[in-house]
Amino acid sequence: MEPLLGPLASLVNPLSVSFPMWLACVAMKEIGLQAADLGVTWACRFLKELPSRTGQRVLYKNQLDHKDMMFLSINSVIEAVFSCHILKMMWTSPLVVRSWSSFTILTGPLALLLIVLLNDMLYAPAHRLLHHPSVYPYIHKHHHRSVYPTRGNIDARNEHPVEQLIAMALWMTAVHISAYTVGLHAAALGTHLALMTTGASLNHAGYDFEIRFLGVDWYSTGAHEMHHRRPDKNFGQFTMLWDKLMGTYIPYLHDEGAEPKKSEQEQKCD
Repeated sequence: MEPLLGPLASLVNPLSVSFPMWLACVAMKEIGLQAADLGVTWACRFLKELPSRTGQRVLYKNQLDHKDMMFLSINSVIEAVFSCHILKMMWTSPLVVRSWSSFTILTGPLALLLIVLLNDMLYAPAHRLLHHPSVYPYIHKHHHRSVYPTRGNIDARNEHPVEQLIAMALWMTAVHISAYTVGLHAAALGTHLALMTTGASLNHAGYDFEIRFLGVDWYSTGAHEMHHRRPDKNFGQFTMLWDKLMGTYIPYLHDEGAEPKKSEQEQKCD
C-alpha cells in the first residue's frame, strides 16, 4: 500500500506542502480565479453583448442546483491541484527555462502559440467524442444545460469532473510537447495559464470579443456560443482551425431562426 501512496501523494500534492497549506492553496486558487472573473466582468463593460443576447427575447438561464455546486466544488480542487503542477513545472522542471537570457522567440511567443494550437488540436476531437450519443448523456450533457451562458467561469467550470480531468490531461500534454519541441520559458507557461482562465470566462460571459490576425479567427466568443446553441459544431476552445479541418465549423449567427436545421443524427447529441 505504501508504495502506492508516494505517487498518489505526488499527484494530489505536487508541492509537498502540509495539509493546511494544501487547503490554503485550494482557497487561494479560488480567490484568484474569482478575482480574474471580476476583472473580465469589468473589462466586458467596454464590449457589446453578442447580438443574440439583445432584443426583447427572454433567454433561458438555468438555475444552479446541488449537483452544479457539487461539480463546481470538485472541479475547484482539481484546478488547484493542476495549478500546483503548473507552478512546480515553472519553478523546478528541467523542461522549462527560467532565466530572462533564455527567453527567445522560440521559448516565448512561439512556444505560447504552439501550446494554444496543440491544446485545441487535442481538445477539439476529444470534445467531439464527448458529444457522441453513447457518451454525451453521462458526462458532457451537464455542461450544456446552459444554452446562453452568462456567468463566466462558473458556467465554464460547471462540467462533469471526468471532463475536467480529461481537459487538464490534454492541456499538460500540449505543454510537454511544446517544451520538447521548441523549448518553453516559465513566462510563456504562466501566460498560457492566464489566457486559458480569461478565455474560459469570456467564452461564457455573453459578450462579443474576437482576435483576428493574418485573416485567421484565433479567438471568438461568438464561435463558442454557437457551440452551446449547436452542440454538434465548434468544438475548439480558442481557435476554430481544427473545426474547419474536421468540417464542424459554423459561423456566428445572431438570429436563432437563421440557424440551419439539425439532422436526426445531430439531434441525438443534444
